[in-house]
Amino acid sequence: LFNHYNANQFVLMSGSGTTQYSPFAVVNGQVFISDAFIQDGTITNAKIGSYIQSNNYVAGSTGWKLDKGGTFENYGSDGDGAMKQTNTTISVRDSAGVLRFQAGKITGVF
Repeated sequence: LFNHYNANQFVLMSGSGTTQYSPFAVVNGQVFISDAFIQDGTITNAKIGSYIQSNNYVAGSTGWKLDKGGTFENYGSDGDGAMKQTNTTISVRDSAGVLRFQAGKITGVF
């Protein structure tokens, strides 16, 4: 036996009184989730609005970030150096911040 509902909007509420919130809602066939932890997942295609980054990303220091302009920054987690790639340049610096390698459009700066 399968129950189904046909509605343009479905909202699940949690909490009570003035502390109510919606962990998820279905509006016009789209599911909106306020927060999620997914242990294992497969995504065939994804659209990223601005950027995607690791949870330890700190600009110029640790982690990695890919922005919508195509710039990829990879700082790792140990401070041993960094790599940045744009649509025209690949740059690598050492742990002291000295540019050690650059390919493509040579700018001389990381």
